[in-house]
Amino acid sequence: MQTGKSLLTALLLAATFTFSACEKEDDTLPTAPQVTSELSTLPVQQDEAKVFSVTISAAGKIKEVTATATSGTVTLSEITGIGQNTGSARVNFKAPATVGTSTISVLVTDQQNQQKQVDISVEVSEVPPVIVAAGDVDGTWQSGRTYIVRGNLNVPAGKSLTVEEGVTVIVEGDGSQGGSPEITVRGNFYSYGTAEKPVLFTVPAARRTKENMFTGLWGGILGTMQSQEMVFQHTRIEYAGAPAAEGSPIVTSGELGAGDPRYSIYFTNPNGRFVMQHSTIAYTKDDGMRINQGNFLITNNTFIYTGATGGDALNLKSGSVGDAAFNVFYQSATNGIKCSNSDDRSPQTDVNMYNNTAINCGWRQTKAGRGGSINLEKGGRGKVFNTLVVNCRYGIRFPKAPDNPDITNSTTGHNFYFGNHTTIADEFYPATGSITKGLFETAHDVAGAANENNPQFASLNISNFDNTTATSAENLEVPPANLNFKLQAGSPALGVGKTDFAPKLATIIAGGKTYTAPSPASHAGAFGN
Repeated sequence: MQTGKSLLTALLLAATFTFSACEKEDDTLPTAPQVTSELSTLPVQQDEAKVFSVTISAAGKIKEVTATATSGTVTLSEITGIGQNTGSARVNFKAPATVGTSTISVLVTDQQNQQKQVDISVEVSEVPPVIVAAGDVDGTWQSGRTYIVRGNLNVPAGKSLTVEEGVTVIVEGDGSQGGSPEITVRGNFYSYGTAEKPVLFTVPAARRTKENMFTGLWGGILGTMQSQEMVFQHTRIEYAGAPAAEGSPIVTSGELGAGDPRYSIYFTNPNGRFVMQHSTIAYTKDDGMRINQGNFLITNNTFIYTGATGGDALNLKSGSVGDAAFNVFYQSATNGIKCSNSDDRSPQTDVNMYNNTAINCGWRQTKAGRGGSINLEKGGRGKVFNTLVVNCRYGIRFPKAPDNPDITNSTTGHNFYFGNHTTIADEFYPATGSITKGLFETAHDVAGAANENNPQFASLNISNFDNTTATSAENLEVPPANLNFKLQAGSPALGVGKTDFAPKLATIIAGGKTYTAPSPASHAGAFGN
């Protein structure tokens, strides 16, 4: 009997052991998944796109495949083998615009949530610059690329040149008539920078110096009567203004004489469309830019150090119709804006100028009585409202006869003046002009004695301005890159603006895009707080 009990116990123990062994065998996980890349390192240039493959094996069957990158963008396509033991995927990578290293990681998860990752090292190198020799040019200058211009370029009639975001254009000019390339536009020109990736037209780095701020090292971007459209968005143009050469289209058209300084931008077509927004013109020999004819929208731009001993930041001639608003004119030789109907072309110049800021303008102009903030003259018509005029040689000026504007169809007011010296405050209403306090809508101006009504810029010091040294370009230093023209919350320039009028042109359509003129703001100047 005892033997039978022992046998039964042994059988029970054996059964228990067998069950436990089976249970442990059932709990054993399959081998972790494996992922293998055909590349261990990926050499790539800025903004370049590349594709490579990974292969996958998973005893526990593939559940999911994902990819990440420390910089640049990565996606997966053509993923195979989900729910199977083997598979593959294509890895699509777009390199960043910056040079450096990054890592792509591909992660595989099986149905038991086991994971395996493979890392691919990425080396992003600089894209070699594109050398552009003299001749015709059209098509697209690609995002993030650098283009070196070594001769006069021409955008042919009926063609377009599009400059994409992040492009840098280096023009190799020496400031001479024959050695300073220009870009002539007989077709259309579109520069589409963005806030994050602006477009830059400049000169070689070694030439970007204080000594060259007013030299004029290249010829600028110059439209002709054939050019239908020019658009500049988030674009900086600097060191232009070299003397025009014999045979240049701007000379043969009669606009300039051989040897005269050219402009950063020139547009002339009574039926054309010109748009410039969120852009900068800096360091010109004479005028920053000139519109001779055409419909235009020029808003939210900054003009820095335009003109050595003369020249306006923005010169609008007869046949020009549009809006110039929310611009900053910083230390222009003469005016921030000059608006004129000289030459009596049709249509009559008609411009709404509002919410502009003019700072330290007019002092380098060597001719007496000539401009310092905004000049409306010689039969031109327009509105000048909400201007912030700070330490300028003259306030808003409508010259006396015979250079007077179309007074019947022009008006001004709601402007805000500050001057840190009596010499400045005495010319808020220029003696050489026809405006006195109370005319038009100037009863709403803010204009007091010297050092009254400081507009209280957030970070710009205007109290130490010296108008006696401002007369010479040699006394100017390269301005800081972070110039800030916003106002403090308690600024007296807030809430003084006129808002019950409309822009001259509500919209302009150019390059298939619609650009809308901004509504006037209740603050004086280009920026609120």
